[in-house]
Amino acid sequence: MFEKIQKELADYFEIAPEKITPDTDFANDLKADSLALMELMFNLESETGKTFDDDIMDSVKTVGDLVTYLENH
Repeated sequence: MFEKIQKELADYFEIAPEKITPDTDFANDLKADSLALMELMFNLESETGKTFDDDIMDSVKTVGDLVTYLENH
């Protein structure tokens, strides 16, 4: 699951995949604003077939948080 998210983030933010780790922070490291995060969530919903709760961004701050969320929901 991490590799899929890593690739999606690398493509979206136009950075090398190896720069994205489980500790990568969406706001601080990727400089992702709320619009970018919403687009990313829509893309991931389409690719994974999972539906995210509206409050996902309250609990997901890092790539590792997102991976954990996806694996548990």
